[in-house]
Amino acid sequence: MENTNSAVAYNQVDATIPNARWWHIIPATILVYIVAFMDRTNIGIAIAGGMDKDLGITSSVAGAAAGIFFFGYLFLQIPGGHFAEKASAKKFIAWTIVFWCGLAMVSGFVQNTWQLMTVRFFLGVAEGGVYPAILALIGHWFPNKERARAIAFFQMNMAIAVIITSPISGWLIQNYDWRVMFIVEGLVSLALLFIWLPLVADHPKDAKWLSAQEREWIETELRNDAE
Repeated sequence: MENTNSAVAYNQVDATIPNARWWHIIPATILVYIVAFMDRTNIGIAIAGGMDKDLGITSSVAGAAAGIFFFGYLFLQIPGGHFAEKASAKKFIAWTIVFWCGLAMVSGFVQNTWQLMTVRFFLGVAEGGVYPAILALIGHWFPNKERARAIAFFQMNMAIAVIITSPISGWLIQNYDWRVMFIVEGLVSLALLFIWLPLVADHPKDAKWLSAQEREWIETELRNDAE
């Protein structure tokens, strides 16, 4: 009974902690991965929307173009997570956004299948470190008691991305063409920087928008988790 009362009292103390971390870190990570998902998967819509005829893409080439992305995706999985953990997840993801934005827009200018394959491979490299870097960032902000919930919220990006991005890509192709789709969606990626940079900090001590009470609570909980 005493343990139950202690747990209730502890949860009541937790309820008084401000929630700025939830409104800054989680929405920013969700948006980043939604746009990354869009730039990763829009090739399927582009091929169906006329890219196959313009570039002479066969079924086998279409499959290879989709698969080569994930071959490139492997390259920064471990290095990206390591850099985010030891240095700066914020900077790593910001530079990643810049590179994948450029590659997404270049996709709108390809003239043959070899150019497409090359761009898709390097797009995979650029996006490969994003997921582990975001998980590292979440680990810097959410103690064990909150981390599973934080990751669950972040994982919602998959379903949201499919709901949002496929209709947008289809509308752009229907009203313009596949080249415009790649260019516009690449520019949308670049716009992420205006959300990512002000909202996100690598650690609670770096966030100017965080109250002293919330900062102290997070840092104390993270220290307790490490013990």
